[in-house]
Amino acid sequence: MSIRTQLITAELARHRAPFEHLCRSLGPGDLAATIPGSHWTVKDYIAHLATIDGLIAASFAPMVGQSAPFPDTPFPDPFDIDDWNEAAVRARERRTIEELLAEAADHRDRMATAIAAMTDEDLDRLIPYGGDRKTLNLPKSTVRFGGLLWAIAIHDPTHTRDILRALPHLAEQSWLSEWLATVTDALVPEGVKEQRV
Repeated sequence: MSIRTQLITAELARHRAPFEHLCRSLGPGDLAATIPGSHWTVKDYIAHLATIDGLIAASFAPMVGQSAPFPDTPFPDPFDIDDWNEAAVRARERRTIEELLAEAADHRDRMATAIAAMTDEDLDRLIPYGGDRKTLNLPKSTVRFGGLLWAIAIHDPTHTRDILRALPHLAEQSWLSEWLATVTDALVPEGVKEQRV
């Protein structure tokens, strides 16, 4: 494993532990709270983070000669990531937090395994990104693949900030504020920042 992929997989891992701690600490009222400016609840965001890595893992694995199953959520036609995310979240409405975190761990494992097998050449490759979200109506951008991986590495704290907009009283907890203060998107390229899901 290259030192660069070690850094990315370490960043993924260091955010998952506090995210899981947060999820397990939430009561029914917290989970049902709606995120301001969204129709998703706190639990919906948790379900999103439990499923999206499965889509990513299945896309990344063939790049390094591995395989990973796609999640059981069908692809909309034409594909739109927002529609897919919505369907994945709705399909998991009755699952418990522990069931969601177990699914998340499985997908995260496969994704991290694929990232660990990537080379510096993979990370430096320029790829077209985005343009598949009709709600944003943005054109595809050319971005460095390694920069996209850094956006994925901070996905947990990114949506933790969304969750805290619904539960602002939690922001006063020192462990949460200290964790989130360590997060930076400095390595996430323009073009990815606007399209993060």
